[in-house]
Amino acid sequence: MMYAFYPGCLSQVEQFSCLSSTREVLTKLGVRLQTMDGSSCCGYPTYRLSSPVTWSYLTARNLALAERLGLDVLTSCNDCYLSFRKVTRAMEDDPRLRETVNDALKLEGLEYRARAETYHVVEVLHDKIGVKGISEAVVKPFKNLRLATQPGCHLFRPGDLPTPDESEPHKLDDLVRALGAETFDYPHKLDCCGSMMYAPDPKASLRVVGKKLESVKEAGFDGLVTICPHCFRMLDTMQGSVDNALGNGGVRVPVFHYAQLLGLAMGLSPARLGLQFNSSPVRGLVDRM
Repeated sequence: MMYAFYPGCLSQVEQFSCLSSTREVLTKLGVRLQTMDGSSCCGYPTYRLSSPVTWSYLTARNLALAERLGLDVLTSCNDCYLSFRKVTRAMEDDPRLRETVNDALKLEGLEYRARAETYHVVEVLHDKIGVKGISEAVVKPFKNLRLATQPGCHLFRPGDLPTPDESEPHKLDDLVRALGAETFDYPHKLDCCGSMMYAPDPKASLRVVGKKLESVKEAGFDGLVTICPHCFRMLDTMQGSVDNALGNGGVRVPVFHYAQLLGLAMGLSPARLGLQFNSSPVRGLVDRM
């Protein structure tokens, strides 16, 4: 399997552990990742409301770069996945938009032809490599660990577009169980992480994060797993900021990107998986693995 790899902005400029761990495990599993030279931000959500045409141009441009490589796109970002799917639909429904975008792309010798499919990393892991294949790659299974999952909104929302998972998301749960750990539903599992609220209302966003972390703790989990860099940022990096927002002394929960856990189960070193960059208290849990 080979894909044009599009990690998205956040993983490249801030959440490095999400990017490094994803590259490490996919490579070890035999997935070849082609760098998309000249790729840019997909434009979501910055231009989605302020300039929809600019947003469509930016996303279509990245898809055109993948088409030029003759490859489908693999992204590890939930928001980028949604952006690619939304713009693909918009270009199908609006020939004038497609013409406008392609007129701009001609300046770079590019053309959007709707030939590149977009896949989320969870689809490649769950649907293409398969849960059995993931389980067979495990050399250090996680026994006696209970891990909550945070799939992230755009793994299963909105319902009117193709999404990587179903309305009752289960793929991340299946992948966690493939590592030998236990997982089950909890009250705030399907709640938003609050990422999109952070710019207009940081305190409200952090309250959302705090309630989710409290829910994980109260359900008796040892840690939390997500596969979205935006969810990871809010739930891992923001834990210190949540203390002030909730005023309850804070809730400390170890938070992992799924690729980090998969890499540990495959025998890769914590350093290669970027665990030194995690802000949540993962070290104690890693020592138990």
